[in-house]
This record gives sequence, C-alpha cells and structure tokens, in this order.
Amino acid sequence: MRRVFAGRPLHLLFFTTLLGTGFLMRSLAPMNGAPGLQTWRPWATTTATLYFVDGGSLFPVSRRMSTSDDLPRAALQALLAGPNGGSGLTSAIPPGVEVRSFELAAGVAHVDLSAAFLAGEGDGQAAQTALIETMTALPGVTSVTLSVEGKRLAESAKRVPLLYYASRDGLVAMPTSVTNPRAALTAYLSGSGDAKLTSLPPDVRLLAYDYAAADGLLSLNFAYTPSVHTLALEQPERMRLLLLGLIASLTEFPVVRAVQLDFEGHSRLGLGQCSDLLRTPQPRPALLNDERLLDRAGNSR
Repeated sequence: MRRVFAGRPLHLLFFTTLLGTGFLMRSLAPMNGAPGLQTWRPWATTTATLYFVDGGSLFPVSRRMSTSDDLPRAALQALLAGPNGGSGLTSAIPPGVEVRSFELAAGVAHVDLSAAFLAGEGDGQAAQTALIETMTALPGVTSVTLSVEGKRLAESAKRVPLLYYASRDGLVAMPTSVTNPRAALTAYLSGSGDAKLTSLPPDVRLLAYDYAAADGLLSLNFAYTPSVHTLALEQPERMRLLLLGLIASLTEFPVVRAVQLDFEGHSRLGLGQCSDLLRTPQPRPALLNDERLLDRAGNSR
C-alpha cells in the first residue's frame, strides 16, 4: 500500500504538468489576425528550370528551390548567379548583372536590369532568350517585359517553343518558330542538324497522330524499325533521353497535357529500359537535367 500511495504525488505532478502544457500550446496557437503562420512550411520546395548554355545551345537545368511568393524573383536571381561550378555549363547572361526592379503583375514579369546585361557578345538575344524561357517556365508567369536601366528591350515577350534533343550530357533545348504540336513533331523528326544531338532515327515513320482535345492527350504511333531497336539496345540511356525530349517538346504547347508513345504495339525497346514511357499517357517531365546529377557528373563533361 505504501508503494501505491507513494506514487500518487508523482502521477498528480505529471497530470498537472501535461494540463499546463496543453493550455500553453493553445495560448501559442496562431491568431486569426496573423496571416501566413498556419500555412508557413519552410521545408516545402518546388522545381524551377533555369536555362544555361552548353556548347552554344540552351541547356535546361532543374533546380529544387524553396516554395514562396518570391519564387519568380528567386529564380531570376539564380539565373543571374549562373550555373554551379561542377556542371561545366556557362551562362548566356554576362557577369555582374543586377536586378534594378522586379514586379509580377497579372502574369507579366516586369524586369529591369543593370547595364551589364548588354555587355555580352552579340545583340544579347541569347541572354534574353535564356531569361524569358526561365521566367515563363514558372507557374503564374505568362510573359516578360524586359528593360535595361529603364530602357525597354522586350514588351510582354512570351515563351518561344523549344525542341529538346538528347546529347551526351543531357537534354539540349533549341528554339523553334513553329506554332502548334503537329508542326513541332515534324520539326523534331527532321532532326536538329547537329550530329552531336540525337532524335529518332531518320527511317522512323509516323504511323498515327491522334489528339483528344477533351483530355489534352496526344497519342503517337511510330514504326518500329531495326534502327530503333539497335539504338535502344546499344544506347538505352540515350534512347530514354530522346523520348523524354520528345515528350517535353510536345508539352511545350499548353494544349498538350500528356503524350502517349507507341511503336507498333511493342511494350519494350531494346532491353526494356524505356518500357515505362510507352503506351501510357506521359505528362511533361518533372525534371529536365536534374542539377544534382550534373554536379556528380561534372568532371566528365
């Protein structure tokens, strides 16, 4: 009996402490007048695509960034800062460029930069393209108005469609003047004109093109040729990369929300490394050249 009664004060002390802690936590709960406290999540991240340069071509890099209302400004600052040193990439934007002002209103990013932006080679078109593509790849940004020292360079410039080809280092982006997915597919199948970049082999024919507007699903059926089999067998990673590039190229157009690829009913190409990309709807790839992998492979570039 003595042991039972001896433990009661400890039980009462524990219960009192727990009750007091509950009142304290309730008193620290966010008030209705403190906006943002209940939804603040410092660990939340999203992916931003920054467009740098690899051998004279645009090279998209997917970087994890903190989710916040200032994501467009943060992405702009990251683009101006340039690629990570281990990636082997360069920037189309000259060094030393500073943001004089930035505002996002009604989907238009108003960007005013310092004079250093015009200090690069040529007419600065490559730098403008990299900036506009980076900004308009972000959710909520539909166009960019670009100024330098208050002087307007581009008025509500919209995203230029890109074709993504497979290279030794990843997906390379090439601007195109086409205005619809069918024309983009034709341009993609024609090849990039650069022997270092890979698209589908030239003997591959398009057998069927079907677009379901209600779902935004574009279904494509290609001929399964010996060259496709050989490429998938001997260079499986390159084959996978070019299929991802094709999907990314076609989903540049908002009307295409997913792409379904088929090669005459074959459920696998080569040894099957691309099976997950075939005969099922594929949305736009979440990552275009994951920066973390580029850093690890930087010494081989």
